[in-house]
Amino acid sequence: MSTTGFFRRQFFAAPFASIMLALLVAAGALLATALPRAVAAMHTAALAEHLAEFPARELDVTSSNRAWLPTLAPSEHGTSLSDEVDAVWGGQEEQLLEIGEAMPPELARVSDDPLQVLLAGPNQAKPDGAGPGSTDFILYAAFDPRYDEHVELASGHWPTAVVPEGATGFGPVEFVASEPFAREMQWELGEVRSIPAGAIRQPFELVGTFAAIDPDDGYWTHLPVPLEPSVAFTPDGTLRITGLGFAHPNSWVAFEQAQLPTTLELWFPIATERITADQSAELQRELDEFMNTSRIVGFSSGLGDALATAATAAAASDTVLATVASGPIGVMIAVLVLGARVVFERRRPGLELAAARGASTGWLRGILAVEGAVIGVPAAALGAVIGTLAVPADGGSAGLVIAALFAVTPAVLLVASAPQLTPLRRARADFAARGGGRLRWILEAVVAVVAVTAVVLLLRRGLATSAGDVGVDPLLAAVPLLLAVLTCLVVLRLYPLPLAAIVRSAASGRGLVAFLGSARALRDPSAGVVPVLTVVVGVSIAMFSAVLLGTVQTGVDRAADARVGADAVVAGTPFTLEQQAAFAEVPGVEAIAPVYATESTQVGIDGRLRTTTLIVVDSAEMRAVQAGRTGATPLPDGLAETGGDAVPVVISQVIADSIEGADEVELDREPFEIVGVVDGRTAYWPRTSWVLIDKANAEGFVNTLVPDRVLVRFAPDADPAAVTAGLAEVAGDDATVTTPGMVRDELAGTSVTSGLVISLVGAIVLSSLLTALAIVLTLVVGRPARERLLPLLSTLGLRRRGERALVAWEVGPVVAVALVAGAILGVVLPFVVLQGIDLRAFTGADQQPAVVFDPWLIGAVLAGSVLVTALAVLFASRVGGEASAARAMRKEEEG
Repeated sequence: MSTTGFFRRQFFAAPFASIMLALLVAAGALLATALPRAVAAMHTAALAEHLAEFPARELDVTSSNRAWLPTLAPSEHGTSLSDEVDAVWGGQEEQLLEIGEAMPPELARVSDDPLQVLLAGPNQAKPDGAGPGSTDFILYAAFDPRYDEHVELASGHWPTAVVPEGATGFGPVEFVASEPFAREMQWELGEVRSIPAGAIRQPFELVGTFAAIDPDDGYWTHLPVPLEPSVAFTPDGTLRITGLGFAHPNSWVAFEQAQLPTTLELWFPIATERITADQSAELQRELDEFMNTSRIVGFSSGLGDALATAATAAAASDTVLATVASGPIGVMIAVLVLGARVVFERRRPGLELAAARGASTGWLRGILAVEGAVIGVPAAALGAVIGTLAVPADGGSAGLVIAALFAVTPAVLLVASAPQLTPLRRARADFAARGGGRLRWILEAVVAVVAVTAVVLLLRRGLATSAGDVGVDPLLAAVPLLLAVLTCLVVLRLYPLPLAAIVRSAASGRGLVAFLGSARALRDPSAGVVPVLTVVVGVSIAMFSAVLLGTVQTGVDRAADARVGADAVVAGTPFTLEQQAAFAEVPGVEAIAPVYATESTQVGIDGRLRTTTLIVVDSAEMRAVQAGRTGATPLPDGLAETGGDAVPVVISQVIADSIEGADEVELDREPFEIVGVVDGRTAYWPRTSWVLIDKANAEGFVNTLVPDRVLVRFAPDADPAAVTAGLAEVAGDDATVTTPGMVRDELAGTSVTSGLVISLVGAIVLSSLLTALAIVLTLVVGRPARERLLPLLSTLGLRRRGERALVAWEVGPVVAVALVAGAILGVVLPFVVLQGIDLRAFTGADQQPAVVFDPWLIGAVLAGSVLVTALAVLFASRVGGEASAARAMRKEEEG
């Protein structure tokens, strides 16, 4: 028979084993290529969600200048500005374009063309004849050479450039403003008001109103009061309305020599939709390089910090996913080994016959290598293609490398089994020496030392916060698998002890099945290291995933409650006294607590200034609203004390760290006394840098006490939906009412958290299925021995039910012990592994969540693992207990 004919006859004699191994390889290659791409897509989506939390002004590459004003000159080579505007602003435009051309490539790719706005103001713009105590109108005049690209005319006409009037003055400066501006400022079209411009007063005429082409454009975040005027009260009770209008850009010549408060805003808009997670590190490096380059004006951006925060969160998720995936990966490898063993056992009789007839060792290895390649290469290629097409993202080349390893794994495993081929009668496994000898003890000791060392190092190191720099933490990823291997070895060492007791007990009984089954399981166990490892790893990872899932879900709940800080929070435009009173009167409302101000302030640290946010609340009101809530910001009684030399404050940990060791600290040049320090954010402000004072001490620190955020406590018997609707009706269309449940849904719906939940559920399902498959394959491997034993026993009167029971005895005892050991390991793993995993990226909280055991979830997962394992044993026992006596006699004669 030719080699090709032999190979074909071998394959078609038992094709199921090869097909099953090919499916395993295809599944492994698919996961190897799809999962990195899915993780990359998750990171990019999470990065987009994170960047969306910031206003464009904080991410754009910006330069705010008061000393350097625009160069009013035409361009040398032409620009995209109109000829009229280019004659004045062209030179300035060319300078900005030259700066943009010098950007590093990745930064240039995500940046748009530069924009600029010259702001003159704030300026008093009261109507002529307005008396003392009348409404205070404040005007910002904006000069933007491209303003008409962002607005469209709603009424009136576009402004024209100012023209000289007399020897030294200019005529009225025409400008356009939003319709809300004209309404709130009480400024009619054609009305002229004057603002101070140095020694003279410059008239301004409103000639038209506009509507924003895109109100959500990041352009508007660079303006002080873009589309809606600001309405507030001064400390003396005067109503102050502040608005902004666009004059013709060339009208700036009327103010060039005037001593007005003027700011030139320059920026390169960042297109966040072009930023991908895999390029964020390079973008961050180029951004730092651009910021540190010396030029006429300096630029700054919060994009680098935002990218660093996102990278840390991505590294944390990678670490968690790698830790969870280490278990299924180990089980997958074990199942591949078992699958290759099944194929080898199916080919063994034919290969040994060929060896007995003179086939060389090289020929035998070649046959095994060819079959391994035929099984692995097409299957891995198919799996890799499907995985690549299934997830449209760039996951790098690592997945393809792993898929290539899967392709050659069957050939390697089959060739490695070739030394077991012998044309002579094979020795019985149950006559082999038990205990494994000195080498086994040495290997087990090495595994134990490595596992214990890894655990000690992990516990001593604590929470890993530098994963963003080092990538996936190999120590964290390896610890679960190391502990699982150690547990597996312990199980294999200890389970024969109770099994021997069962044998002794069964020997004195009358039944054959219990004695023979336990004796065979003790003397010739089918379950070696590989199947026991799959059960231990599968169950422990399923349990660990269940605990981690419950911990994250509980952490999300607590983070949502801490962010809202009450039963509901109403936020939006500033709320009037009438609205605040109406909030308190809504049926079902027990108490309200406004956040009276959140304004920028400066903390002096030994003469240096640090900008932060000043929060003003009434501590008594806030304590009444937040009473009994976990995670509420502590507000000491001393916070409301007045008349002291220093104002009492509660500060964030960020500010506390910045002033540590300072000799002199001030808040807006006033001394302060720290009565409390809070780590992280508060329900009153979404950032981690803040200083909080009581309303009783707010005078002199803030200009107005008009809240735009009100925390609400519901009555115990209130209907939350009805109360929320009532609050929304009072707040108006421009405000939102948020409850902890809404925030919980938002946090749970983020890409990182939802991706983790899907991964944990997938790990539970995959581990359970692979465990069941490993048990089935283990019994399939032992089928040749059963095909010799069971038919002989059946001729002696053993019924089919007894045959199946004997099959179940082969793996039942060790699987039962492995199930218990895996469950115990799954309970211990969270306390070990979660010491080094930062879960804050998944919960949205500022503090690491405590380990939480959800009894229903854990019970369901454990019950599912037991059920799947039991079904696998039952199925395999039914399949593995069928053979004929004649075939058994023939095998005995042949072997």
